[in-house]
Amino acid sequence: MDPSRLTALAPALVLLLVLAATACCALLGRRLARGFGQPGIVGEIACCLLLGAALVAWADRGGPGGLGGPGSAGVEPLAQAGHLGLALFLVGAAHEIRSGVTRLPGRAVLWLSAGSALLPMAAGALLAVWVLRTEDPRLRGTAPTAALVLMLAISLAVTAVPVLAGILADRKMRHTETGRLALASAVSIDAVTWVLLAVAVGLATGNGGFPAALAVLAAGVAAAAVLRRLAATAAVAAPAARHPRLAIVAVAALACAAAAGTRHFGLTDVFGAVLVGLALPADGERGPWTATAGALGRAGRLLLPLLFVVTGTTLASGPEAVLSWRALLYATTLAVAAKLTGSYLGARLGGLTPTTGLRLAALMNTRGLTEIVVLQAGYAAGILTPALHLALVVMALVTTALCGPLLWAVDRRAPVPEGMRRTAGRRGRVGSKRSFQL
Repeated sequence: MDPSRLTALAPALVLLLVLAATACCALLGRRLARGFGQPGIVGEIACCLLLGAALVAWADRGGPGGLGGPGSAGVEPLAQAGHLGLALFLVGAAHEIRSGVTRLPGRAVLWLSAGSALLPMAAGALLAVWVLRTEDPRLRGTAPTAALVLMLAISLAVTAVPVLAGILADRKMRHTETGRLALASAVSIDAVTWVLLAVAVGLATGNGGFPAALAVLAAGVAAAAVLRRLAATAAVAAPAARHPRLAIVAVAALACAAAAGTRHFGLTDVFGAVLVGLALPADGERGPWTATAGALGRAGRLLLPLLFVVTGTTLASGPEAVLSWRALLYATTLAVAAKLTGSYLGARLGGLTPTTGLRLAALMNTRGLTEIVVLQAGYAAGILTPALHLALVVMALVTTALCGPLLWAVDRRAPVPEGMRRTAGRRGRVGSKRSFQL
């Protein structure tokens, strides 16, 4: 073969190798994490981040294919595929949130949601004060103060709905009272999180500031409401049921367009994809829109590890990406203390027993994939510096990994009654089929 043709094919071959390596790292990370009793997503994210760092090191040593740091010719296709996966995944995740909203139990969920969100947001604001007072450019960056404070408040308040659903399914807790309360509260917190994230990104981009962000938010919510009404009509739902593949393609295209639109107007592309997922009607387990959202969520989940690899290349590029141990220590301590305390107090104010409050506190401390998505959006908008972003990513992994040991400690103190455990197990096997495997 002509050497020039070999040279031209080299980047494509390297990308194929990177795709294969990403799939292997994701699988290996999941198995390692589950071998240690941890959610698979923890190991998957960690291994893919390390792969991204290894790609940068390989490029620095003269590796072929143009792979390297952010913006390089080799990484750009990976980034585009990862963002496509993110958009599709969020359609499925947001639709699952939409389906769960109708089952909110009331007073206990209200207090648990308030305690699990407000105290961590206050802790995030306290972390922002420390970052501002240090005046360390590696942490402070150039983002507006309001955007940074709001971003850190959001980051510590997150509870990951998809990862939490996977943990509840693995432990056969999804249909227990504790599991339903945790998932319902996480749904309400995450629904508010996406709105606040859009406002923070709007403040950071400077495209009209806060009024423009609110205007885009209002327009997006209105468009989602119109789409929801149209999708619920027989004229649209019937063709979607008869032609499921066409419905999947149409919703995927709409999600990509919505993500590009919200990004164009200065907000995060995450918000556009979430709006599409929330707009799809909750038509039951066998409904066409539930099937469409589920198929898109699973497809996006397969591509999502590429985004972790790209994040790894970003974190490993440049001396400013060195981990700040003080930022990691403060962020993790504040995140864990505020989430556990706020969730427990909220559960108690909601009339729940001390043991149930402890279990809920352990579950609500799970940040996982939603946290990574939020942090990626904040980093892409220039709110988070590489060093602060890395510290918060590690914090997200640590807090998610703590869920298992904390639940084990609570169960040793007050074991779940055997009868309840058997009932939860029978129901959990049914419910786990509908959840994303994380």
